[in-house]
Amino acid sequence: MEDITAELALYGPLAARAGGVHVAVQQVHLKRGATLGDLALKFGILPEEKSFVFVNAVLCDVPGLNASWGHRLAHGDHVGIFSQGYMWPYQYRDGAHMSEALKEMLRAQGPMHHSYTTDEHA
Repeated sequence: MEDITAELALYGPLAARAGGVHVAVQQVHLKRGATLGDLALKFGILPEEKSFVFVNAVLCDVPGLNASWGHRLAHGDHVGIFSQGYMWPYQYRDGAHMSEALKEMLRAQGPMHHSYTTDEHA
């Protein structure tokens, strides 16, 4: 099975996981079929540590939701993961191009917020 290469950009404190201070960009080799969660795990990033996640300029996740960890990556994908506490200006959110998984989660959650919390015991 052929490997793929994706470009990962980490922003904020997460950049340190890829050798950066405020921003780090790295080419990453992964097995074909790897998910965004696999890529994050390779850098020790837990779902609760990320805020906004973009794949090829498509918003795939927001703080507190984990709509994207199962997203399969393709060769050449560009992935941007922002650290918790780093906000994406609200005025840019309306009409943002989103993944289908995130759209589905947001349909269940209601209007977009700055962050989300889930009660796993409910």
